[in-house]
Amino acid sequence: MKKKIELPLVEPLYSTYPCQGAGTAVLINNPSIRNWYLNQVMILTCMRKFLNGFTTPEIGVVESSWVANPYLDKKWHNMQFMEGHTHFVIRKLLDEGYYVYFTGIDDYYVEGKSWYHERHFDHDGCICGYDQENKTYCIYSYDQNWIYQKFWTTQKSFDAGRKALFKKKRYGNICGIKPKGEQIAFSHETALKKIAEYLDSNLEKYPETEEGAVYGIVVHDYIAKYVGKLYDGSIPYEKMDRRVFRMIWEHKKVMLERVKLIEDALSLDHSLSDAYTSVVREADNCRMLYAAHHMKQRNSVLPIIQKKLMSLKEKEKKLLENLLEATKG
Repeated sequence: MKKKIELPLVEPLYSTYPCQGAGTAVLINNPSIRNWYLNQVMILTCMRKFLNGFTTPEIGVVESSWVANPYLDKKWHNMQFMEGHTHFVIRKLLDEGYYVYFTGIDDYYVEGKSWYHERHFDHDGCICGYDQENKTYCIYSYDQNWIYQKFWTTQKSFDAGRKALFKKKRYGNICGIKPKGEQIAFSHETALKKIAEYLDSNLEKYPETEEGAVYGIVVHDYIAKYVGKLYDGSIPYEKMDRRVFRMIWEHKKVMLERVKLIEDALSLDHSLSDAYTSVVREADNCRMLYAAHHMKQRNSVLPIIQKKLMSLKEKEKKLLENLLEATKG
């Protein structure tokens, strides 16, 4: 067994949540798998529970977790039954080229992680390296500054996070993940069908009076409602979900890449993708305004965010409808 290893990472497509980032950050040996995401992983979703007391809209993108990726080889191990061999198995997987995704670790004890010495939180992340001389792991997740990146932490603190949840009879898993060898091509036909599905979404189809998840472009309407509840105080400032607009911004970045690939596949000019860059720019602007509000409460910015959000939604809708029209037949 080696003394030290650090597996390389690439820039992920989606990374608002660690379970998303791991799905594409590990694709250095088969970047074609990225096309699976560009073909079909684009449907925004959120929950309606925030309308009635819940404090997060739980925004996401359908199938964006690494667990849903069919082109990753997965080696599952439940830590409850590993009888003290957790570290050995982690190192063995890394030696074999598997990145190690973990669940069931209390962030409070893990040095350098997002809630270290702040809050007890059952969390996850990806291990991409170890150093046996220093007894450390290289973890890819949110660090103490809420930056999603690699950082080194002690194996001792990782183990403390595991044992803390064991005492509560909550047992996590580790899963080795590695890209399979199958080559995936971009399919403009599949992408266009999923874009049509994404646009087939409105408040009539997903009314406020019902419960459960909503899907598609109408998610923007619900996020605007979420911002409204922050503004009127029915969701406290201290409980705001800091991740919401990062997810929207990442969704637009990936959609822009997808639109460009469709244009290239069908020998179209880049007029639609050029116009769509303003959607990405406005989403980033919303993200930065929202982040600034999270750092220091300034309620006056919330109606501005709402207005920008609904404006970029309408622009996106028009541009994607134009794309579907231009590619008919």
